[in-house]
Amino acid sequence: MKFPLALQPNRVTMLGYGALLSESSSRLTFPHLTNFRHVRVQSMRRVFAHPHLFLLGENIVQYPMTLKIASLSAEPAPPHVSFVVAAFEVDLDDSQREALLRREPEYRVETTPFYSLEDSSAILGEGVICLASRDSDIDLTMMPEGMNTVWNWSTDSGILPLSMYLRHCLLAVHKAGGPAYESFLKDTYLADRKTTLEQYLEEHNEEVMNSLPPPHLSNRFSG
Repeated sequence: MKFPLALQPNRVTMLGYGALLSESSSRLTFPHLTNFRHVRVQSMRRVFAHPHLFLLGENIVQYPMTLKIASLSAEPAPPHVSFVVAAFEVDLDDSQREALLRREPEYRVETTPFYSLEDSSAILGEGVICLASRDSDIDLTMMPEGMNTVWNWSTDSGILPLSMYLRHCLLAVHKAGGPAYESFLKDTYLADRKTTLEQYLEEHNEEVMNSLPPPHLSNRFSG
């Protein structure tokens, strides 16, 4: 398997922006991580704008009967747009690189600078982040029947967060608390790139928090 340049070093700083904002959640995926902390990335937007292919494959929700199918990604944005991420160090071997790419097959894996929470001009380093990709660069056979794109959903497509996945993220981020939790609510957007997650939850919080995972996914999707 050919690995992205971002994953080729033996030791990398990983940047997580969903459930990985919680250290306990991050340790489920990277049990030997070190130096967990929260930092900020700039000129990036966190957005629910592409389908959660794994959960669609598990028949958690039925597309096209619902458009509440979206997962999180990060995408380039104007300089004033930013959000809080988790940063931590991981030692990688080829088996771990392969496992990461299998878990996140639809993303483009690159590096981006990260900054202090207290000083937006203070670059602390560069970290590995999963970014929005292009249909031409991924295996489209992962899509459910009737879907014709992963990464080209328009701002008026009506795609919304997959409730069970959003619940998982909220539980994890609530454990993280502080700036990570506040940023997740205020600096995460729906596919229209205008509505914040905080605004969406004003009407949908009860439905989201009642969207429980099936037993075989409860360990992986319970925050």
